[in-house]
Amino acid sequence: MKLRNIFLVIVVLIIVAIAAVVYIIYPQYKSFMHEETVIYDKDLTLIMGGGGNSGVLVTDSAIVVIDSKMSRPAQNLNKLAREKAGSKPIIVINTHYHGDHVNGNQFYKRHKIYIGAYNKDFLAKNINSENQPNTFVKDSLLLNMGNESLLLVNLGQAHTYDDMVVYLVKRKVLFSGDLVQNKINPFLKKESGANVDKWIQVLDRIMKGFEMVTIIPGHGKIGGKELVTTMYQYFTDMKSAADDAQKEPALVAKYATWQKMPGISSPENTIKFIKVK
Repeated sequence: MKLRNIFLVIVVLIIVAIAAVVYIIYPQYKSFMHEETVIYDKDLTLIMGGGGNSGVLVTDSAIVVIDSKMSRPAQNLNKLAREKAGSKPIIVINTHYHGDHVNGNQFYKRHKIYIGAYNKDFLAKNINSENQPNTFVKDSLLLNMGNESLLLVNLGQAHTYDDMVVYLVKRKVLFSGDLVQNKINPFLKKESGANVDKWIQVLDRIMKGFEMVTIIPGHGKIGGKELVTTMYQYFTDMKSAADDAQKEPALVAKYATWQKMPGISSPENTIKFIKVK
């Protein structure tokens, strides 16, 4: 009987796990991988989703790809970039090292691929060889492309160890990578370099340091400067909840509509991350 009971428990656990995948995890993954094309203007096309949000910018001297995506969406992005490039070179910029932003680098092996100045041993362990970037930005770099100038700024540790933003100077458009997300709970992993206190400081630098008309967040829909202030407030609230258990229910409820992945990203996960120093 004991063996039968154990067997029944195992079967129930398997059924629960399958149900979780079907009803919770798969819809989130499907949403994450969904692609939407936004024509920002005649020379800037945004490919939202399919991993991290990406941009393809046509300039006088090159085609610029901002974040190269992953899986099939990475191939679709590469096809679009090559169609627009013609004989022009392609430049790739990775806002950070996570796979949903860099796993399309393999399609641009003969081109410059910029990223923040991560430790190279760290990159070797966390990005497979075919997707390794080849050009590193320690502080900032201004790329004058004729009809547009791109300012690449390594803001240091926040979401990861060396998060970089890309600012289109004439358009006043900021590609924030995952430093800013639109109503999506952030993924926090200590091994990636995630640090909430430093993240708050970086968001403050973004608010004060850039004149922004539009922000392209790492995930979620495009918006304005309010995306940064909302993200800043999210972390401020989560820190308050971590410091005072009585405030936690109300502050968690405040972000009830934000997209989350159970056990991975949610207000509760952020609070727990903050508490574990």
